[in-house]
Amino acid sequence: MSFLLKAQNTWENFAKYKINDYAKLRNFDFGPNNESSVSKLSPFITHRILSEYELIHDIKSKYKIKNSTKFVEEIFWRVYWKGWMENRPKVWRNFISENNLDFDYELYESAINGNTELDYFNSWVHELKQYNYLHNHTRMWFASTWIFNLGLPWQLGAKFFFKYLFDGDASSNLLSWRWVGGLQTKGKQYLFSSSNLRKFSNNRFKVEKISNQQIFLEESNQIPFEDEIYKNDMDPKSDNLIMFENDLHLATLKNLLPSYKKVFIILLKNEQRQIKLSESVLKFKQDLVSEFLEQFDNVEQIDPYSLENTFKNTNEIDIIYPGVGENYDFITEFKNLHHKKIFNLVRDEDLFAWKFAKRGFFKFKENIPKINQRILENFSKK
Repeated sequence: MSFLLKAQNTWENFAKYKINDYAKLRNFDFGPNNESSVSKLSPFITHRILSEYELIHDIKSKYKIKNSTKFVEEIFWRVYWKGWMENRPKVWRNFISENNLDFDYELYESAINGNTELDYFNSWVHELKQYNYLHNHTRMWFASTWIFNLGLPWQLGAKFFFKYLFDGDASSNLLSWRWVGGLQTKGKQYLFSSSNLRKFSNNRFKVEKISNQQIFLEESNQIPFEDEIYKNDMDPKSDNLIMFENDLHLATLKNLLPSYKKVFIILLKNEQRQIKLSESVLKFKQDLVSEFLEQFDNVEQIDPYSLENTFKNTNEIDIIYPGVGENYDFITEFKNLHHKKIFNLVRDEDLFAWKFAKRGFFKFKENIPKINQRILENFSKK
């Protein structure tokens, strides 16, 4: 079964049979081998096999689901996180550059190998490595344990997630770790109790007491609001297009890509990444790219090392804007080093939604009806 078909079937099954109970059951993690109460669509959304806006449109127009408020809100959290990061790209730059961290290396090794004295934490480490996925509530428990129980730097935990998660999205993963640590909402840390763990793990972890250290994280650098990345609409600006593996949305690209002479997909190798990924995550990404390539005659995967030679006689290049993160860092370095002009093509829904993500989520939430209307208008034109 293709990834697109698997994603569509997973979404249809969730929309028809599970979404009505989502608000009631979403915090329960019954374990990796048991029936899930959540959609498990995040690996597909992260790579835009399915888009956030597509799901929202389906809920409003296709399935016409009444009890979907909480699920829609969770989708919009993803949109908000991404928009928040777009308005503050320095958060990513600070995160990547913070390498001189003080920590207990032996404890860190025990943590990433699942050899701590905490059985529940060890279980999550092994689950993450085996399945490349963790339930969202478990991610919160994991991050809280990492920061406040083990006392390890949150940056190392976020990078550990990036390494193993199929859905390792730059904004959602990074900002969620910051939120747990009390950096995203100043002074508001996420701490959990043993009763919370017992209840929402369905008594899989019978822990009597959770011990936390008194740890208060501080921002090492100020985070200014900055809108420094110029973004264009989706109309072609040049003859060649570069895209990355984190945006493979066939439905919105199938009409755009044939208008280019040549389209190149880049999947960064580990030696070109600031955060190294596991073999399983790289394979997952490669499989997604390979499937996408089968849909077009003018699209090919290009070795990142050959980019200079491929575009040596080209000064202007369009890119499907990959968002703040590894891919954009790579193309920005290439642009600056070889003096190229890059046009960042961004979907209208993204441009529209991100402008409301300059403050907190609840301010963003006030504008969700406007974003919904924009989504419906745009999809009616397709």
